Amino acid sequence: MIESWHIREVLRNRLGSSLVDEPGFADPLADLLRSYASYKDTFAGMAARIEDTLFNMLYNRLGPTMSVRMNDGSLRRIRTAELKDAADDVMGVLFSQLKVYSVNYDALQAYVLETGSFSAMKTLYTRFADCMTANEKQLMARIIRNARPRAEWEEWLCDEEARR
Repeated sequence: MIESWHIREVLRNRLGSSLVDEPGFADPLADLLRSYASYKDTFAGMAARIEDTLFNMLYNRLGPTMSVRMNDGSLRRIRTAELKDAADDVMGVLFSQLKVYSVNYDALQAYVLETGSFSAMKTLYTRFADCMTANEKQLMARIIRNARPRAEWEEWLCDEEARR
């Protein structure tokens, strides 16, 4: 079951604890994720709705400056270009709840090819690894290592090449 605290945790480093811990902050995003149904929604459509909702929530709470107090005490302006990555972080909560079925694997794989979603790649690699060939898994590991900072994948990317 998707809960608001899941959303708060994935957005905490990006938006700061003081904002994400405000009462009710993550509720609209959690509600959106809970409304997902594969027969009527696509991952791309859900990500777009999350990004729009996130923008509206931030604008309503922060005003036109879109400045937020980070955990280290600094004040940082959130740029609209960052919202796509924040939405992907939130989508990761949905992906982590998917059942390991071939239909979900195919949908996630198509979404990765369409968008390059890091959260979807992580889910494929960590939860759907049995659905992938060894070559596919190695290719995905290489893409992740080359595209993202080590701190984002070193805890769960466990192939031999990544340990070097």
